[in-house]
Formats: sequence, C-alpha cells, structure tokens
Amino acid sequence: MANKPPSFVLSIRFLLAVIAFLAYATQYTQKINMSVAIVCMINNTALKAQAELNPIPGDLVEQKSLLLTSNVSALIDEHAELNEKCGAVAKGNKSTVDGPFEWPKSIQGMILSSYFIGYLITEIPGGYLSLKFGPKNVLGYAILIASIFTILLPFFARFHYIALIVSRFIIGLGHGVIWPAFAGFWASWAPPAERSRLIGTANAGSQIGNVIALPLGGFLCVNGFDGGWPSIFYVFGALGVAWFVLWMIFSSNSPDENRFIGEIEKEYVLEETSETRSSHEEGETGAPWGKIMTSKACLALFFGHSCSNWGTYLFLTSLPSYMKEVLKFDIKSNGTLSAVPYLVFWAFIIMSGILGDICLQKLKMTKTLVRKIFNALAFLVPMGAVIGLAFVTCEFKMVGVALLTIGLAFTGCGYGAGFLVNYNDIAGPFSGIVFGIGNTFATIPGILAPYLVGILTKNQKQEEWRIVFFITAGVYLLGAIVMLIFTSGQVESWAARKKALNTTDEAIPLRSEKA
Repeated sequence: MANKPPSFVLSIRFLLAVIAFLAYATQYTQKINMSVAIVCMINNTALKAQAELNPIPGDLVEQKSLLLTSNVSALIDEHAELNEKCGAVAKGNKSTVDGPFEWPKSIQGMILSSYFIGYLITEIPGGYLSLKFGPKNVLGYAILIASIFTILLPFFARFHYIALIVSRFIIGLGHGVIWPAFAGFWASWAPPAERSRLIGTANAGSQIGNVIALPLGGFLCVNGFDGGWPSIFYVFGALGVAWFVLWMIFSSNSPDENRFIGEIEKEYVLEETSETRSSHEEGETGAPWGKIMTSKACLALFFGHSCSNWGTYLFLTSLPSYMKEVLKFDIKSNGTLSAVPYLVFWAFIIMSGILGDICLQKLKMTKTLVRKIFNALAFLVPMGAVIGLAFVTCEFKMVGVALLTIGLAFTGCGYGAGFLVNYNDIAGPFSGIVFGIGNTFATIPGILAPYLVGILTKNQKQEEWRIVFFITAGVYLLGAIVMLIFTSGQVESWAARKKALNTTDEAIPLRSEKA
C-alpha cells in the first residue's frame, strides 16, 4: 500500500460519489414529480362544479371536521370567509392551471400512494440482489427502468388512471433497491477514513433532488411543452436515462474491475475495505432474523422511523396540493416555495450530524442520550409545527411556509444524529439489513398518508386539512414517546459478537457523518 492515501478529489472513488449524488437526485426528482404534476393535471374547476351540483349529504369528512373542531367553530367560519377571498385572488392569477383530468381526491391519493407500494416490496431484496448480480447492474438497470416508465407516464395518464397507478408502482419497484444496493457498493469503495465524505457527498443528492424537482416542476407545468405537465415527466425521465449511460461507463462493482482507476488508488481502496466487504456480505447473508424482530431497540426504531416518515411522506406527496388548496399559491410560486423547506431540511441534516459528533466527542455524552435529544427535536418540533399549520389560512400564507420549513428542518435532526444513525449504533455489521427492514416498515406511511389526504380533503377546505394535521401531530407524539423511552445507543448482543469486524459505521444510506 502507498505510504499515504492517494488524492481524494482527483480520484475515481470521489467521481463515483458524485455520480451517486446524481443517482439520488434522479431518484428523488422521479419520486416527487407526480406530487408537483398532479396539481396541474387536475381540472379543479370541473371537480368543484360537480361537487356543487351533486352535494353528498352527511359527508363523513364534514362530520369528522365538525366533531374535531367544535371548540373553534367561530374560527372556522372566519377562516372559510378568508379562504373565499384568497381563492378569488388566486383564480385571477394567470399562473393558475386547470388540467385535463377530473379525478376525485380518492383517486389522486391512490396515484400518489402507488409508488410507495412498489418501493416497499423491493427494499429488503435490494441488498441480496446487489450481492447476486452486483450493485453496478442492479443500480443501473433499476434507474433505467424507472426512467423509461417516467417518460411514458403522460401516455399512461391519458389512457387510464389505472395504467398510471401501475406505472408508478413499477417506478417504485425500481427505486426500492437503490438504498440497499448502494450500501453494498460503498462496502467495496469507501475506505473507513473517507466513508463520511464519500457517502455524505452521495446522499446529499436526495434532498437536493427535492429542491430541484419542486421549482423546475412548477415552471414546466406552466411553460413546458405538450401541454405543460407531461414535460415534467419527459425531462426527469430523460435525466435518468442520461445518468444510466454515465454510470455504466464509469462504475464497477469493485476497484479491481474498474478500467479507469490507477494502480495506487486500487491498491489503497482494496486493502482499506477488505474487512468492511467481508462484514457486509456476512451481515446480508447471515442476519439473525428472529433476534432482530424481537429486539426492543429495533422494534422501537422501526416504529419511530415509521412515525417520522408519516410526516415526511405527507409533505413529500401532498405539500404542493396543500399550498394550492389552502395557502392559495399559484403553481409557479408553489413549486419554488415548496422547495424551501427541503433546502433547510438538508442543511439541518448536516448541522445536526456535526452537533451530534460534538456532543459525543467533546461533551462526552452517551450515545443513548444524544440519540434521545435529537429524536425529541425531530418529533416534538414538527408536531408543534403541524398543530400551527392546522390554523393557518391563506391570509397568512408566509406563516404557513415558515411552519412547514421549521417542521421539515427539525425532522433533519433525526436523520443527522437521531433515529436513522441509531441503526449503526445497535446493529453493527447487520445495520444494512436492519435498515432495510426498518425502511420497509417506514414506507407504509407513504402508502397511507396520501390516500388519507385524498379521502379527508375531497372539498379542498382548510378545515379538512386541519384533521390531517391533527392526526399527524398525534403520530409525531406517539413516535416521540416510544423513542424517548426505548431508544438505546448500545450495540445489541447479537451484533456485538461481530463488532471486531465492523471497524467503522456500516453504510446506512441516509447518514453522512460518523455516529
């Protein structure tokens, strides 16, 4: 091995981290594009006209709304009047878009949920597929297939909404393997001393993908070709195809298969990752499933991760709709302002990781205490934010944006130094497979949340969204209670016996800093 590590920035491993950054960005643009496009695909004018001509007596949503908000009935009346005023202003805006489809809210919820059903199915198999076929092929062809179906989405939408649902399901199937497959990829490419930098560079693409998709999607919705909204899918799908070409040219399953790497860098990476590779392979193929599924720490982690994802996926799938229906933003402003919370979310992930390390290394706090502190911030602050959102009207729309930003920002504390990092703490070499299990459970809210929004907000009223936010606040509270009671920073006994092999944190896909 060389006396000192070869150049980091001018290296193949860093180039692959940049290409991985683009992979995550591509995945998230394709994941969120439907949330943006559906705002301008739906003919809301026609739906409202139908609702006025065919009122539903004793509507379940209205009954629940009156029950849950009886103590603020006067405030509801005032808000309804303000919403009518703001709605009149929004209708006069030239950027307001009515699309060709008259799909009711329940069908819209099914369309948004279908992606997560597919995503859930391939989460756990993704790690095994990457071991069998190699992460290069699994990642490359998964994103290629998802990209092709993304390009075809306008055709499927115009044919029938069921075809659209099936195609989004297939896109989710492709994307589900990405995180576990990259865990296997970095086991061969990320030396221990560089793991945080390499994986951190790559993972930053996920939130940046949201930041790109929301404003660009809003712009294309109004100014794009083929009617506006189809261009959203054409552009993001084409970017995925271009990424596939780049990936297949420069990537390889390991350094000794790469045609561009120099001998010094290859020798360095192979020697530094030898133990990590063996640990990762053993973790994927020899996981103690029974002990994992009966571990209090793991079960609490799965539950907390799922509760956090309820709020995260609620906003990911429904934020543009909320900003149009309640805050009355036109589609251009909607896309741009929807991106702001995700930009701050990304910043908080990085900052909380740094603060978590300071708490551990300089303040000498225990891992358990640090995880509980950051989990509390990740659940309780967003809970307060969504309670505030329940009473925000279009008259104070920027207050709504501020609360959305605060809620998503502090969610980043869980990603940077809370529950997501906790997989590394408790599972050692099995952290990859335990993360796959946890993220599978945590994908279920992505199915349920948008469907619930579709059922509860069929009239697009602020008081209906209030019910959604009260439910979300309750979910956050449950997650906070479980995490504060059961979170542990200690490695579990079934993982401790292999601790010696795990010289660094296992590559958990949503974490860039060391725990």
